[in-house]
Amino acid sequence: MNRILSAVLMLGFAAGGSPADQEQPQAKRARLAYISNIMSHTVSVIELDSLSWLRDLHLGQYPIFSSLHPHDPTKLIVALHNYERRDGEGAVVLVDLRTEKVIKRVSFPGASMPSGFVYDGKRDRIYIADENLHRVFIMDGTTLDIISDLPAGLIPVHVGLCPDAKWLVVTNRKSADLYVYDLDNILRSAKDGIYTIHLGPSPGCAWDSDESGRFSHPIDVGFCNEPDVCLVTDYNTMELLFVDIAKQEIIDRVAFDRRPFDIAFDHRKTLAFVCHVDGDAISVVDLGKRKIQATIQGLASNPIHCELDEENSRLVAACWGGGQTGGVYIIDLKSYRILKYLPLEGAKASIGITVANAP
Repeated sequence: MNRILSAVLMLGFAAGGSPADQEQPQAKRARLAYISNIMSHTVSVIELDSLSWLRDLHLGQYPIFSSLHPHDPTKLIVALHNYERRDGEGAVVLVDLRTEKVIKRVSFPGASMPSGFVYDGKRDRIYIADENLHRVFIMDGTTLDIISDLPAGLIPVHVGLCPDAKWLVVTNRKSADLYVYDLDNILRSAKDGIYTIHLGPSPGCAWDSDESGRFSHPIDVGFCNEPDVCLVTDYNTMELLFVDIAKQEIIDRVAFDRRPFDIAFDHRKTLAFVCHVDGDAISVVDLGKRKIQATIQGLASNPIHCELDEENSRLVAACWGGGQTGGVYIIDLKSYRILKYLPLEGAKASIGITVANAP
């Protein structure tokens, strides 16, 4: 290696240059995680290399989910959930990660409650569920301006987009169904462009979360390698559902002994990491076999959401903490061993996670 480096430097001198003129390799940028602490109105910045808390950002009230801007990785999109349902308080903010300041705020109408969102690269659109207005808003993927909206069921919480960007789906907690939007047909025919798939008995407005198994309660949704099959966590029946969009039916189930909440997938889309918010574990599901492959235990404080940092072979899990505390676990993806727990002093209800290189 030293001989190769010396030869390269000699070539530079022969051409009349100097080592300073040659392009120097960039230093590896720190790997960061941005953790949304919804009930303490903060976003914590975690350094994943040193496994340490750096600082808290104050970007608005009730931050819930976040993602890097699809066209600019130095910008972060954060949904403000408007937990108190105040008119004009539901919003999406755009944050410059270099200054850690809000540079744009897009407010939603009325007492909106923006929640989960997904980006559609085919159309340069962002789709975001609104839990209180029972809509899915469509935003411009570049400017974040609201373009239009779609009807949804009772309390839509998460949206998912299939690999070929034909199907958009949203989970509706109280109507216990999926709204399915055919994005290739959505403007041409409302009858064919939007339909529902019922997942189980609907609780309607009388839902009681303690009646385990009586009602369906879908939470998170995502697609893997099958374009017509989406995966849905059902909080109340304690299952991971495999739903065939084309057949409009549940085709398989993976049962848990704890309530599942949010899901994350590896980049190959062969494994699902399912957080159990009522316990201390994350289930690892083999999607090919449709079976639980492993259980990561010892995660106190109710793990609710996780994201993978496969660059460093780590899993980052945020904790609901009963809404009173927060925190994040860093887990080794090879051994499923907990590397560190960061309680995030002052944080309440850690949920959304974005993993990124330092800007």
